[in-house]
Amino acid sequence: MDRKTLIAIIMLLVSNAGFALNINRNELIVKGDSCVTENDYFHALDYFQKAQKIRDTKDLQMKIADCYYCRYQLKECITILEKIKEDSLSHDAFKELYYAYGAMENPSTQEIYGYALIRRFPMDSKILASLMHLIIDNDKYGTRQFLAVEFGEKYYKKDSDNVEVNRALAQAYFFSLKYDKSLNMYQRLLQEKDTTFSGLYYTGLCYEYLHNLDSAKMYLQKAVNMSPKNPVGMYRLGMVEGMLHLNAEAISHLETAAQLYQPNPTLMRLIYKNLGQSEAESGNKTKAIDAWKKALAYEPDDDITSKIKQISGSK
Repeated sequence: MDRKTLIAIIMLLVSNAGFALNINRNELIVKGDSCVTENDYFHALDYFQKAQKIRDTKDLQMKIADCYYCRYQLKECITILEKIKEDSLSHDAFKELYYAYGAMENPSTQEIYGYALIRRFPMDSKILASLMHLIIDNDKYGTRQFLAVEFGEKYYKKDSDNVEVNRALAQAYFFSLKYDKSLNMYQRLLQEKDTTFSGLYYTGLCYEYLHNLDSAKMYLQKAVNMSPKNPVGMYRLGMVEGMLHLNAEAISHLETAAQLYQPNPTLMRLIYKNLGQSEAESGNKTKAIDAWKKALAYEPDDDITSKIKQISGSK
């Protein structure tokens, strides 16, 4: 057998072996995909990893990362996806990175990936709304609320009927102190039958901060009716009723808020402080002093101390 013939035979054998391996790899991937459709990520991961040993690709890496994500092995998922260039990540893989960092309570990195996601997929309204809420919730110093507003307004110009984005934009306006715009957006949502506790609650707060206390009371009452065990709604309703000098109602709602809020010291002090004020205005001096003393037990307050001295002297 001459040298050329030998080389040709070797090349044919190598080619056939490579072809066989590739068929085997494809079969493993098909089996893995089938497992995924059955939500069997344990066996899918095994098939994909065996295929990876034959030949690795970015698409296969993302399949493996997806299995880790669905098995809540978030660190393993992130480790794989972060090694892939962002412009090579699929939409689903990109979202898994974003949500994985959220689940791991790393909002700063989650926000960074949120920005990158929106640059590539600007019409992903679900991610956009989530990112807007993320900015609002993690802006400790109130210096980045405008970013949430900008994102929402930019999207709104293209699609003004998206409920999720409109909710986020309404809240972004509120925390940016743009109460008129926030109220308009919440009223629009309510007109479209998007009635939630949050929407009613913030509508009430908008009216309160715009000095329309009667409307504030009406919407806060609706919020409380929808979620009677929610302490923040009960507290704000009692506060507004106190400002309206509806002392019997204020006392009732503030007492309920006190029970629901325990044992938050700052809020308990505020609740009992306002409860004491409503009792004092109702002529119940002893109950007022008792409520104020409870407030002082949580935290010193010169204003409360002064009120106690004043009312004690007039008993």
